[in-house]
Amino acid sequence: MKIAGIILAGGQSSRYGKPKMFELFAGQPLYKHSLIALQKNQLSPIIIATNAQLQHQFEQENVQWIIDKQLHQGPLFALHHIMTAYPDVEWFFVVASDMPYMNADFIKKMVGRISDDYDAIVPMQAQKHQPLAALFRRTALPKAQQLTKQNKRSMKVLLEQLRVCYVPFDDDDTTFININAQQDWSQTRKKESNNE
Repeated sequence: MKIAGIILAGGQSSRYGKPKMFELFAGQPLYKHSLIALQKNQLSPIIIATNAQLQHQFEQENVQWIIDKQLHQGPLFALHHIMTAYPDVEWFFVVASDMPYMNADFIKKMVGRISDDYDAIVPMQAQKHQPLAALFRRTALPKAQQLTKQNKRSMKVLLEQLRVCYVPFDDDDTTFININAQQDWSQTRKKESNNE
């Protein structure tokens, strides 16, 4: 069974003001924390989904690339594009590029939940779904395709149409912290420096 690791890194970062996935955290660009977590679990292929404007800013990584032809269409469009481009992959582990605490143990735990009974395996924390740190099976493609044709962008709407295994995580688990605004970044960096 083939499990691909996907880093979604084509976002606009409009609230942040510049491409946040290149900010340094613990000595590495943010996206690299997601990349290393996927690599440590030997997921293959590992794919960075981004756009031509951003691609040259990444370090020379041993990855495959999906380059968005239409900018800033959102994660559902990216997922559909990737699933279509990789017909031999059964499961796709989708991870956002702005999660400083993404880690190999989390990836391992989620991969351990893979089952033929589900189309998606999604973490849940404090009653909130985390579809940008989740596994999607090839069986989700027809629904994703249908939604994109209707120009719908919501991952939540996709999940409502799939057989989903929701995996609970503690409220204080930091894995799902992501950086949306400069304020988020300041708080995360302050927290990290206090832990050093």
